[in-house]
Amino acid sequence: MTHMDFDQYPSVSLHNVAEIEPAGWVPDGDRLCRVPAAYGKEMNEDAAHRVRHATASEVRFVPTEEDAEIEVTLSAVEDTQFRTFWGVFQPWQPTEVGQTPETFTFTIPERLREIVTTDDTGRFDPAVCRIRFERRTAVAIHDVSGDCRPPKPDELPDQRYLAYGTSITEGAAASALHTDYVTHVARDLGADLLNFGCSGSAYADAAMADYIATRDDWDFATLELSVNMANADFTPAEFHERVEYFVNTIADAHPEKPIACITLFPYFDDLAESGDQDHATAFRNAVRDVVADAAHENLHVVEGTDLNDITGLTADLLHPGDAGMERIGTRLADRLEEILD
Repeated sequence: MTHMDFDQYPSVSLHNVAEIEPAGWVPDGDRLCRVPAAYGKEMNEDAAHRVRHATASEVRFVPTEEDAEIEVTLSAVEDTQFRTFWGVFQPWQPTEVGQTPETFTFTIPERLREIVTTDDTGRFDPAVCRIRFERRTAVAIHDVSGDCRPPKPDELPDQRYLAYGTSITEGAAASALHTDYVTHVARDLGADLLNFGCSGSAYADAAMADYIATRDDWDFATLELSVNMANADFTPAEFHERVEYFVNTIADAHPEKPIACITLFPYFDDLAESGDQDHATAFRNAVRDVVADAAHENLHVVEGTDLNDITGLTADLLHPGDAGMERIGTRLADRLEEILD
């Protein structure tokens, strides 16, 4: 499976979209959801809300004529932005979209029409238009017109990288979503990205593990486990129990796919005078113990403390800023290369 097919939009693919539902803020339009409602409703309330946001979701298409103009009508529950990439080529600036449906026109940039597609032009064919959404708010698609088709497999990366985690994985403090650590990893490893980050709500819900286990369209995964639980009312024992089910459920379903379990990144419990280092250590030990006790050779521990340091954090001493996101992405990609060999 290289993209999700939706009968309403046959000329495009909706990437990192598992289900569409009525938008709710306008009479028509289809809200882009990363997880089906049947699984989302079994998660904690905040996670159920987050997975109905189109974080790193994309509308993708290839114009069938070089000068074709493709019109896509979009809206969002509140003002937000999207960025239009052609292959890996970044736009100069984001595009604003709001609650009133608006039709945007896309055509292959003139200089990209002259480029010869090679390995040097990146992991996506430059003719693939990728309308990529941020994490801030829910988004809906209303209509697509013009001469275009969904991308073919040979126009997309060969591998898919699935990421689960907190707001750090969802890209909360990055200047833009394409500067978050998981996008750095995907870029460095030449992979496509599926982002299942759940800001403030990555509680290793059984329903999320069950859903990821059903998907067969990814090649390797990282599971960031999970400063949200360390900062909530979970005890280390409760955390251990949830992580044990979470990682083993996914590994049971995909015993051949490498899965890296990332322990807590450096954060205020490690760094601030009022922090509780023993608490942070207990949560890191739980992940180590679960992986050590699991009967799965495809499970690996990656130490979050090896991936970032205090200088890569924002002023809340929790979320990585742009420097930290790049550092995590580079170091994690290097570690994953070792695992994937």
